[in-house]
Formats: sequence, structure tokens, C-alpha cells
Amino acid sequence: MIKVGNKVSLFYNMGKEGTVIGLVPIKIKTSFTQGTATNSWKIQVQWNDGTRSEEKISDVMRID
Repeated sequence: MIKVGNKVSLFYNMGKEGTVIGLVPIKIKTSFTQGTATNSWKIQVQWNDGTRSEEKISDVMRID
């Protein structure tokens, strides 16, 4: 799992690296009436080039 403080990169731009500075919960809309759905997440990243962005959790990978 990705946590605040992890170093990350993007799947579609592996040369770009940064650090996770926050997690933003995203409400999932469901079409069913029974059961539950958990929230998804957007990742706030401070990139090494000085920019910040919010990325889908599926577009980000942790760098060890």
C-alpha cells in the first residue's frame, strides 16, 4: 500500500519521481441497493521538479 512519505513514480512516465504528501478519499458511486463499497483514493504527489499533482492510485507505483 502507498502511504504518505513513500517515493513514487507514474506507470505512464517512469522518469518522473516524487514523494506522496497526502491521500484524498474518493466516494464510489454504486448502482446496487444492498451491500457496501469502500472509497477509492487519489494520491497527492510533490514531484522532484517542484510541481504538485493529484493522481489516481492505479497510475502510481511505489519506488523502493
